[in-house]
Amino acid sequence: MPQCSTSGHRILFIAPAPRAGTVQYTHNLANALVQRGHRVVLATGVGFELADYPRGYEALEVFDRYKPRPLRLGRFLWRCMTFRPQIVHLQGAQHPALYILLWALLTAVGARHFVYTPQDVLPNARGRHHIRALRFLYARMRHVFLNAKQNEPLVITHFGVPPERITVLPMADLTAFVRESPPAEPRDIPQGAKVVLCFGLIEPRKGIDTLLSAAPEVVRQEPDALILIVGKPLMDLAPLERQLLALDLRKHVRIMPGYVGFAEMAGYFSAARLLVLPYEEGWNSGVLASAIGFGKPVVATRVGGFDEVVKDEITGLIVPPKDPVALATALVQLLRDDELCARMSQSVQAAAGEISWDAIARVTEACYVRVLVNGADCDVSQVREY
Repeated sequence: MPQCSTSGHRILFIAPAPRAGTVQYTHNLANALVQRGHRVVLATGVGFELADYPRGYEALEVFDRYKPRPLRLGRFLWRCMTFRPQIVHLQGAQHPALYILLWALLTAVGARHFVYTPQDVLPNARGRHHIRALRFLYARMRHVFLNAKQNEPLVITHFGVPPERITVLPMADLTAFVRESPPAEPRDIPQGAKVVLCFGLIEPRKGIDTLLSAAPEVVRQEPDALILIVGKPLMDLAPLERQLLALDLRKHVRIMPGYVGFAEMAGYFSAARLLVLPYEEGWNSGVLASAIGFGKPVVATRVGGFDEVVKDEITGLIVPPKDPVALATALVQLLRDDELCARMSQSVQAAAGEISWDAIARVTEACYVRVLVNGADCDVSQVREY
């Protein structure tokens, strides 16, 4: 009977997007697994934003959304043949066709054990082919990791994943490494402003129009409020700009489009009194994990498993989606009540200490072992418990 090693596994992560939450998640998990004695290679995109940050894993810049890179792909496949990964861990839901191509190529060079963390369970822009591609992909994964319990029925129902092949993991702070150096302050924050930060990709499902509809009441009750909507747009901003102009709130609400680097991001989070996530639909949020890392209370809607992370009236406030009145009430409560806001900040900091990348790596590692045991037909008693 073949023996199954329980330490020092060779793990290949694939996270094609070189920036933002998915590759940040992968960076933290890969480092934690290296610290636990595993060898890790990450294949990501050209322009890897974490290239200059300390890491214990090998990073390969392979993918380019703007033009084909056959030489880089060839070198990547050669590295896979020499590295011989025992686990291939796919990250992200935005590129299902690419993942299927990579699955086929890696299977051809000997990879057998694939696992998957979709991050966003459904891609931002999706057509019928995306769903079919994801169904094909899920059917070939030995294990699936999710970041919210609420997502589990969706994956079981839509993609036919058996419950025993699903593990729900919390999401630790994605950007803890940013706070090792002093944060850069964001530009033009007026003295005394109480900053409400809405951070991340700007897209229709994020409920930005609901936040703008709530803004007049927020400003009426708290004139020092400043709402910052910061992030790369994945939608036409003209309707939001027209809504903002009609509300005549440009002094109190700013839409700031564009991808934000780590230092500037740290400045925004440091300056914020609280974070707001007015999502209409969603699956999980790395921004929420970062808010917890920065010790900020959160006002969030009851979608995406946010209520699994934000404890209502303890670490933040939970409101219904698409309800500007409820959203305004919650924002005003945290803006006006200094004692409540400080108490919630303390609770958030305590909660942050309960979720570590090492703990996440331990559970991930145990799932890898089960995948390898089942795939190699090993005696489970030979695998030590984590």
